[in-house]
Amino acid sequence: MTKLKWMLSSAAAASALMAVPASAATFLVSQIGGGVSAIGSITTDGTLGVLSTANVTTWSLNLNDGFGTFTLNGTSNSQLLVQGSDLTATATGLFFNFSGTGFALFQNPSVGSGINFVCFVGNAVCGGAGNRTSVSVSNFGGGFAQQGVQQIGRLAAAPAVPEPASWAMMISGFALAGLALRRRKTNVTVSYAL
Repeated sequence: MTKLKWMLSSAAAASALMAVPASAATFLVSQIGGGVSAIGSITTDGTLGVLSTANVTTWSLNLNDGFGTFTLNGTSNSQLLVQGSDLTATATGLFFNFSGTGFALFQNPSVGSGINFVCFVGNAVCGGAGNRTSVSVSNFGGGFAQQGVQQIGRLAAAPAVPEPASWAMMISGFALAGLALRRRKTNVTVSYAL
């Protein structure tokens, strides 16, 4: 392969790596009020904007309703149902529109069981009332009122691991530096003295 073909194929590979979509995003949740709390994390597939059930990949939420505690550990012991377009993600946070008509329900063992849940709800009813964050372990939906768009989670600090585009640029840079060194011709004379 000629040097020009090799350089063009390297550039094409680097361009392909730069088109890789964003990676998963983990949001730290700390919802506390009205004698109840839901603290933990929600991880999405990295989608920005309106989120559906399919965009939330896992969660770990420690629930406390003032009478008992329970931990929802993703799909291993709970289910999720997002209805409507009120759950959204930005590059910095996870938000819910409590004035909307939808809900986001995280519940053990399954959606509709009536126990062990955290629900973010607009004008629908979840845990006994609307426009609130409801948490239940041993009673039915203690919670606290919410209005408008509220941040329910903040983006966790991203690990110091380069994105695929950064790796592609570094590899391309090393390849081009190697080519430049290889093209440079120098004569080296070695002599041995006896």
